[in-house]
Amino acid sequence: MTVSAGSASTKIRYILQFDSSHTEKFDIVIDKLTGRSSTPPPNVIPEWARLDFEKCPNCPLDTEETENCPTAVALVDIARRVGKVVSHSEVELVVISEERWVGKKTTSQEAISSLMGLKIATSACPHTDYLKPMARFHLPLATAEETLTRITGGFLLHQYFKAKRGDAGSLNLTNLAVLYSEMSIVNSSIARRLRASGEFSELNALTILDTFAQVIPLQIEDRLDEIQTLFEFGGNK
Repeated sequence: MTVSAGSASTKIRYILQFDSSHTEKFDIVIDKLTGRSSTPPPNVIPEWARLDFEKCPNCPLDTEETENCPTAVALVDIARRVGKVVSHSEVELVVISEERWVGKKTTSQEAISSLMGLKIATSACPHTDYLKPMARFHLPLATAEETLTRITGGFLLHQYFKAKRGDAGSLNLTNLAVLYSEMSIVNSSIARRLRASGEFSELNALTILDTFAQVIPLQIEDRLDEIQTLFEFGGNK
């Protein structure tokens, strides 16, 4: 997979090898400027992907202006192709980006969860926009500690850019906790959609994402305290 260095988009390919006869490949094309997916939507949008189907209670989109839920649309292909895969089955996962290859033998639920996280983050859902930087610099199969460090760094960089524009920036992480709390509501609603669709026999992959969304707001200060000494350098102890 080759992409021009000057390209306005970047491609990330997920290859899931379940056994010698079952391989699935997913290509996610991300616009480098917007951080959103520019992967063409599926030709046929199912009823369960309509915005008014199990709509998130915190959704800011208007059904009169937006026909389909952007997050649900982003998950249609995954649901159709791997929605019936048993969560604890083994899979050899390879993730290919412009910069590197990442491979690991893991469970299908962990591999699919990582793929779903990337698709959700780039889906154009207003509640996932804060995840765009993480998607643009994607780290497959990230741990909770890695996710917390990256999302906090991204949030503070967001505050820095706000301050450069003359807007009021803040080092208070309360707003980050609020964003994750809203994301947890989205995850719960998406789970109801997928369960009602009948295309996902197991939702453990989404459960992993939802666990992150629920736990991170509660652990931001405590978990960051654990790595504080790593950032004590240059005479600023």
